Amino acid sequence: MSEILIQRSHTLGLEKARAVAAKWQQEAEADWGMDCTYVANQINEQGEIQDRLNFERAGASGYLEVSASQLTMKLELGFLMASFKDKIEEKITSNLDKLLG
Repeated sequence: MSEILIQRSHTLGLEKARAVAAKWQQEAEADWGMDCTYVANQINEQGEIQDRLNFERAGASGYLEVSASQLTMKLELGFLMASFKDKIEEKITSNLDKLLG
């Protein structure tokens, strides 16, 4: 398996970051066929409230963690998709940066 880890600090606050995650979820479901599950109001290791968007499809799975100050995405690619890792990472990075403004 190949892994992609993307972290972005932001100053949006939790509600606006949730809106970014919701937009990403819509695109992931529509464009990439991801099955997504959103879990709100968890407490992270720093004691902050965070949400977690879990997603998966054949050949890929991962999560997007959303807090008031950071977005963290971890994506694991199966064997067949691993050869496209660089392009997938580039596309996701570009998309998240666009959504964050």
